[in-house]
Amino acid sequence: MAILFALNLLPFPSCEGKITSPPDGTRLTFLPGSTERIQWTFDDDISLSVKRRRFRRSWYFTSSDGSQRERLITTIYLDREPRILNTTLPGVAIEKPATLVLKNIDLKNNGTYRFQLVVSSPQSKPAVTTSHEVVVFIAVTPTVTLSCSSSIIVNEGDDFTCVCRGEGGNPPANVTWYKDDVQIGGTGKEERTLTLSNVDGTDSGQYKCMAQSHINATDEKSIEVKVRLYFKPNKTAITSPDTAVVGKKVIITCESDGLPEPSYTIIHNDTEVSSKKTHTISEVKRSDAGLYQCVAANKLGSNSKSHCLAVVGEPAACKKVDCESSAETVVVVWHIVVTLVSGIIIGILFSYIVWSSHRRWFRSRKPERNPETNTTAADTTYQELNLTQMNKENNYQSLRLNIASNDEESTYTELNKTRDEENYYQSLTN
Repeated sequence: MAILFALNLLPFPSCEGKITSPPDGTRLTFLPGSTERIQWTFDDDISLSVKRRRFRRSWYFTSSDGSQRERLITTIYLDREPRILNTTLPGVAIEKPATLVLKNIDLKNNGTYRFQLVVSSPQSKPAVTTSHEVVVFIAVTPTVTLSCSSSIIVNEGDDFTCVCRGEGGNPPANVTWYKDDVQIGGTGKEERTLTLSNVDGTDSGQYKCMAQSHINATDEKSIEVKVRLYFKPNKTAITSPDTAVVGKKVIITCESDGLPEPSYTIIHNDTEVSSKKTHTISEVKRSDAGLYQCVAANKLGSNSKSHCLAVVGEPAACKKVDCESSAETVVVVWHIVVTLVSGIIIGILFSYIVWSSHRRWFRSRKPERNPETNTTAADTTYQELNLTQMNKENNYQSLRLNIASNDEESTYTELNKTRDEENYYQSLTN
């Protein structure tokens, strides 16, 4: 008995009831339908004699939507078994020493959970009370909305912005922009703006906005940004009728590509008549005939197109370009070329025909003349012979000379001559 009395007189360290927050933090997000635990710890030893201490653990809940003020869930006195008092939270349980279990979670579990520890002892009067709160979010997937369309064309040098909002998420969504899966800038709470300044070709690509309330409660949307690079005007066109009637109205219009957007100048016969894309002639005069030129220009260069306008009753007096005469000149040149080529071909054919005809005539003429000549020569020789004055040898030589002179003309004639010579020689002998 003396020992027990002495123990009662010994001083015990005061119990401050220090609580340690759950290892997952004080803001927890749980998925609907899941089972989760909120685990607090404290530094008191509940195994000490209850005669010298009073020990109480309590859990409270306050709904986040304000529909339920703070209410007691359960209390454990000393180390007794807990008894659930709050029936608005089905599936709630306690695991000693200080773990709160939430089963089959739904939106009713959204709110703040508070763990309270009350310790009293003869050395600590009044009782020591400590508590710790954890906010629980039941995850709801946010919905992403964008202030821009899904496909954007931006001119080089321009600025571009697009606002992304992650709405309706629980907890409030973290909103982040990415390009090619690389984060751009920081993260906003429920909203983040994408800003591109003085864009160039490197800004073209796919951009994605992601809103996340939980790793499994995420929404995202993507856009495609195309940057149109600067280029000088091209494909310039001028729209105008070919012929205008005196007193009538005529509209002359210019169009061209180019970036930045080109400026326009309309020139009539070397005189500027408009600095806009459209030039209107309310009442056409004969002096309005002529060459109209559209000049499109930006900081990278210029491009132009011309058109000839004729006024009825008077041909267009174009100084630089004569529309009709140019076309006629082209036709005349082609006529000259075709005529020259045709003449050369016809001349060659005609020369070949004449040469062939002459050759054919010469060949056909040569055989016909030889027999006639030979016959005449033989007759003449026969007539000139004086049988009373010639001897046999002279006559024979004369005949041979005549035959030899005609030898080149025809082989046929030579054979006839030889036979005639023999006959003639015999006649002289007799």
